[in-house]
Amino acid sequence: MIISTDSTANLPKEYYKKYDIRMIPMQINLNDKTYDDLSEDLPPKEYYQQMREGAVPTTAQINDFRAKEYFESLLKENQDVLHIGFSSGLSASTNTLMRVAEELNKSHKNKVVVVDSLNAASGEGLLVLKARDLMLEGKTIDEIAAEIEKCRNSACSYFTVEALKYLVRGGRLSKVSGMLGTLLKIKPILRVDENGKLVAFKKVISRKKSIDALYKICEEKIADKKYLFINHAECKADAEKLAEMIYYGLGVKPVITDLTQVIGCHTGPGLLAVFFFAN
Repeated sequence: MIISTDSTANLPKEYYKKYDIRMIPMQINLNDKTYDDLSEDLPPKEYYQQMREGAVPTTAQINDFRAKEYFESLLKENQDVLHIGFSSGLSASTNTLMRVAEELNKSHKNKVVVVDSLNAASGEGLLVLKARDLMLEGKTIDEIAAEIEKCRNSACSYFTVEALKYLVRGGRLSKVSGMLGTLLKIKPILRVDENGKLVAFKKVISRKKSIDALYKICEEKIADKKYLFINHAECKADAEKLAEMIYYGLGVKPVITDLTQVIGCHTGPGLLAVFFFAN
């Protein structure tokens, strides 16, 4: 069996080789050029600096052609494919992958099963690693898919942002809310809900309080300390501060990763997020 995902799972790059996880990159358009998500041709520091200077990147969903080409390349290995995709509440890519998989399954001996993670970034990554663990336990592809669908709402994603304008630009926040939040210097804590959409969780004033709030959420809700991730968009010092709080408070060392450029397009530089399995 092959475990597959897309770049928005935001796993550390070395995990794909270490755990033999396949990945199809989403794509980003910037200054009339198209880049694969996580491409070394567009380093995070350079990318977010351009956004701070006014650049407006856009993202491209995975289309039918790329989905078919990708899955067919995996099916040539004569194994079933379990693909865990980016939340359908945030992108149509996973629905495209599901449709293409259904068509391919009509003409191939091995099958492709696509599961909607209803999550994003390392929240999606948590489910990919969970699927791999279940595969190593000897579960079948259908058993794993059912288990991931059962536990996906326990994969928690909480985050805060530096500036609200990027959420407004991407349609994740209304212009009025964004304007009021900026004037009042609000640093919202947001989460991905059970429908895979971004929703407000609480509001705090100041970056320090938002970092404290992320730690408190983790402290109160975490149930499984095996996998715990922190993602950041060019704010490594804040990520390390949060990791230190978690390490000394909970006795677990989070894995820190740069945020994928595709997700960063909608959140902007300064995003800080924590991901874990809750009860």
